[in-house]
Amino acid sequence: MSIAETCPQCGWTFDTEALQANACKKCRSALLITSVAYLEKFDRPAIQKYVARNSEVLKRDPEDQDALLSMGLCYLRLGVYEIAEKFLGRLIEAHPEAASGYYYKAIGYLRGRRPRVQTLNIIRGAEQLLLTAMTLEPDNGRYDIVLAAIRQDYYLMNGLRVPQPSPAELVEGAQSKHLDFNEIAQGMALMNIPESSFSATSVARQT
Repeated sequence: MSIAETCPQCGWTFDTEALQANACKKCRSALLITSVAYLEKFDRPAIQKYVARNSEVLKRDPEDQDALLSMGLCYLRLGVYEIAEKFLGRLIEAHPEAASGYYYKAIGYLRGRRPRVQTLNIIRGAEQLLLTAMTLEPDNGRYDIVLAAIRQDYYLMNGLRVPQPSPAELVEGAQSKHLDFNEIAQGMALMNIPESSFSATSVARQT
């Protein structure tokens, strides 16, 4: 098998088999960060290793899709929302078909503050990004669930009229789609929404 690169965490040289599995054979860290769930157990220094590696990739290819997404996710996890938005915006511009760019930009748009304390303009901006992601990747239920959480926390908790589809309808529609509950939980955490406060997530877990 051909040698590809080295693991950003331990420096172990990996081959195409490890790349396909997206896991270093030595330390078991993810080689490509395609979801915030991959960063759940990493501290700031470890995340900075991914930032350094992907910065080098982007010097060679400023439109590399994996590197742009990884940089956006790393800075989201670090709470540096302005920089995360910059990389996710570049991802959307270079790869407008990539649903993940819109999804994570929507989450970062809230700057780590609960939907219920946001302005209507911020909420509508996040909603539009999530609706775009739903259109691009209709079989992934994370967009439905996160949109439902935002609508419940902002509109319902503030006693406002809820747009359609409602949170309950979004959750019901998500049941027949792919659902990664760890990924969804990470998205909720980034928006500072306690999972226990969003009953629709509990409903989704039980199906």
